Amino acid sequence: MNKNNISIQKAKIEEYDDLRRIFLNTRQESFNWMKYDGIKLEDFDSSTEGELILTVRINNNIAGFISIWEEDKFIHNLFISSNFKRLGAGKALINEAVKAVGLPLTLKCVKANIDAFKFYLSQGWTIEEEVTKNEAYYLMKYEG
Repeated sequence: MNKNNISIQKAKIEEYDDLRRIFLNTRQESFNWMKYDGIKLEDFDSSTEGELILTVRINNNIAGFISIWEEDKFIHNLFISSNFKRLGAGKALINEAVKAVGLPLTLKCVKANIDAFKFYLSQGWTIEEEVTKNEAYYLMKYEG
């Protein structure tokens, strides 16, 4: 626990409804390059299937989650509710991911997601590759 009372644990099934809402709401608020009519609550389930999901709480309120494809140490999703951004939850989730699966971690960051890109750079992530086909993204790496 730190000054923001951040705690992280493996996600429980009973938390999935909250995680689905965070996944949906954050995408609707921040992913201005996506068409909203195709976004559904159930997208969380298909997007995290087979992955390790960790839930972050701030003052015992679910603030967000990270999902990791463990074999590849690949972060597939990292979502923080807008009410809890810039309180250390994202950094705490990355640190916990390192403990859970080791280094290096990798992820794809859509180029249009400028806030996420700036966050990852501020946390020490580096660009490994820039892909410009279809939905342009950066393949990023974190070595601790």
